[in-house]
Amino acid sequence: MLTTVKFFAFLAEKTHKDEVKLNLQQCRTVGEVRELISSEFPEIAVDLAACMLAVNMEFQQDNDLLPKELEEIAVIPPVSGG
Repeated sequence: MLTTVKFFAFLAEKTHKDEVKLNLQQCRTVGEVRELISSEFPEIAVDLAACMLAVNMEFQQDNDLLPKELEEIAVIPPVSGG
């Protein structure tokens, strides 16, 4: 099962991709998804620790279980305002 993973801001620049399809079948938690993304895209592995992951448009914590209906994962880097 391939799931869309979307990258934003400097993550998209570093990976040269706005979105990718990854097989998340072996992932049970959001943290496992974070680990898989780190291994697939080592150029952003260090950055991922500070990023939030949104599952089906809802922010989740690393220990949260993935839903059965998984439409997309968004990787959101920290934002700053002025």
